[in-house]
Amino acid sequence: MSHDPVVAAVGAERAALIRDKQRAALMSVIAGAFLTAFKLVVGLSTGSLGVLAEAAHSALDFGAAAITLFAVRESWQPPDAEHHYGHGKIENLSALAESALLVATSVWILVEAVKRFAGQGPEVEPSFWGFAVMGLSIAIDFGRSRDLGRVAKKSGSQALEADALHFSTDIASSGVVVAGLACVMAARHWHIAWLEYADPAAASIVALIVLLLSWDLGKRAADMLLDRAPRELVERARTALVGVERGVTPTFRLRQSGDQLFVDVLLTVARGLPMAHADEVAGDVRARLVDALGSLTEVTVQFAASQPELTSLRERVAVAVAMEGLQAHNVSVRIDAEGQKVDLHIEFPPTLSLGAAHARADQVEARLLRELPSLSRVDIHMEIAGAPEGERFEELTTAELQQLGARVAEVARAVLVGREIHDVEIKRREAGLFLSCHCVLPAAMPMAQAHAITDNLEARFRLSLPELSRISVHAEPEEAG
Repeated sequence: MSHDPVVAAVGAERAALIRDKQRAALMSVIAGAFLTAFKLVVGLSTGSLGVLAEAAHSALDFGAAAITLFAVRESWQPPDAEHHYGHGKIENLSALAESALLVATSVWILVEAVKRFAGQGPEVEPSFWGFAVMGLSIAIDFGRSRDLGRVAKKSGSQALEADALHFSTDIASSGVVVAGLACVMAARHWHIAWLEYADPAAASIVALIVLLLSWDLGKRAADMLLDRAPRELVERARTALVGVERGVTPTFRLRQSGDQLFVDVLLTVARGLPMAHADEVAGDVRARLVDALGSLTEVTVQFAASQPELTSLRERVAVAVAMEGLQAHNVSVRIDAEGQKVDLHIEFPPTLSLGAAHARADQVEARLLRELPSLSRVDIHMEIAGAPEGERFEELTTAELQQLGARVAEVARAVLVGREIHDVEIKRREAGLFLSCHCVLPAAMPMAQAHAITDNLEARFRLSLPELSRISVHAEPEEAG
């Protein structure tokens, strides 16, 4: 057991991913603080609105990186009494806050640019430091965007993705500012007046880039907070669930919280489906979705019973009995002047008392009459279920085997007419004798006829050997030749 609380809460693999996210966010905070201070000093000394706009942009990046660092440090926390789905949406909320800050900064930059176009504001002084700070900014932004993009892709973190987009946009906007400073120098050298407006023009381009970024970022963050399912993930989930199980109809809902996906799946299955098989289907669904959507996907599977209107009456009877936790066989439907009636056999554990078994049979009868109103009568034959696991069988003496074997063979010859039984086994059990044997019948014989022969053989065995308490007759097809 790990003593690290992060590892204990989320596992070693995700703990390593969380630490990688926190490291990337912390480096972004450091880079943002350095670039903001450097650009601010150079911008104030040169009077370049483009550089000052970049300083404001970097300050915003610094604030956004600080919010992101807080978000990735808190979002991994496991669910608690008030946050049943965990704290992942802190990352989405931080991304929305970043987009709002970006919009405010972009508006300020555009207002200042309009003032410069009107001839107001300090005069721009292009210098070596202006170009140096932009060159250094491009280099740092390039390194940060690659690192953040790598971790964001690996972890699925929207907050880190937003930071990566910020730094990527900084590269483009810094290039625009460099071009603006160069144009101002060219204007003064060659006395081209309109090039003087290159700096506010560059700042306006930066603002427009930031606005576009903030719109995309804010929209995606709002989609996450409103539980809008990403179309690509929905298609991948839908494709993964194709062909899950014959007769099973899956529907699902998908929501994202931080770097985690939550998928609620509803499987519509036939009523009476055995629980063990239903659990296998649910396990297959979980494995398919995790494989398609990633390891940070939590899948919840629920079942709903389909309505059996299109099934036969016998199938509906069997399903209703299964819903009571029992097994039915030899279900037959008869029709007379009073309507439809059903006969069926239900197996009960041998240790169950007669009173308890009869009460269960009454429950089944009541359910059948309630769910199948076309029935006018239900007759239930209570039978003992198969031998309990671990029941002890004892060997007979040689003399007993010879005597019983001869009587068994005599009965079989009278029923099978020219055919012999084989693999005969006779054992003693607490309730009486047990007989098992095999008989060979033509392979082309209809099942109804073969079943009638084995039933007749069992009945004759019971009549001729009343000491038999359990009989098993297995029919085998006659091999060609």
